[in-house]
Amino acid sequence: MARPLHYIPAFARATVWGGKDMGIWGRRVVVVDDDTDTLEILSQLLRDEGADVVGVDQPGAALATILGVMPDVLLVDIAMPGLDGVSLIRKLRSLSPERGGRIPAATLSAAPNTDEETNRWKAAGFQRHIRKPFAPPSVVAVVEELAGRWVERRATTLDRVAWPTPRERRSESRSEPPTGFYEAIASLNERVVRA
Repeated sequence: MARPLHYIPAFARATVWGGKDMGIWGRRVVVVDDDTDTLEILSQLLRDEGADVVGVDQPGAALATILGVMPDVLLVDIAMPGLDGVSLIRKLRSLSPERGGRIPAATLSAAPNTDEETNRWKAAGFQRHIRKPFAPPSVVAVVEELAGRWVERRATTLDRVAWPTPRERRSESRSEPPTGFYEAIASLNERVVRA
């Protein structure tokens, strides 16, 4: 019996299935935008392409959602009340790789793409920019490009802890109970029986 398509590992889903490129199918994307209309349009667009999308309309809840979901790609609106996109990415980039500090991210902004703004976004940690109003194929192309990047999830390789092998555990000698242990248990049992 064939397994349903969602049981195929993510690396296999995203490359080729039946001779066709799978694009962003199965990729996890978090979209952070305070404008609910834009959030719904982007979420539906990416879901139609097969991505698993989590939309966040509250900038304050964005970091906790990102850490909980650990997405493959992050799309963040720059101009949000309270916590702007640049501050959010700076907080995310300050985290270790295993906590999501290197998740690929793109900006969403209606602001003109000047060199100064581009440099500010790149310095904060964004890799790409999507200008509003956006064309759906360009959004999908940016997400596909970012999802295809290798992301380091650890800063350094962790050393393997020296656990004993099963053979070593079997050959371990068990320590004998202290002398007089069995006698003490027997006398305690006798006292309990008499009482």
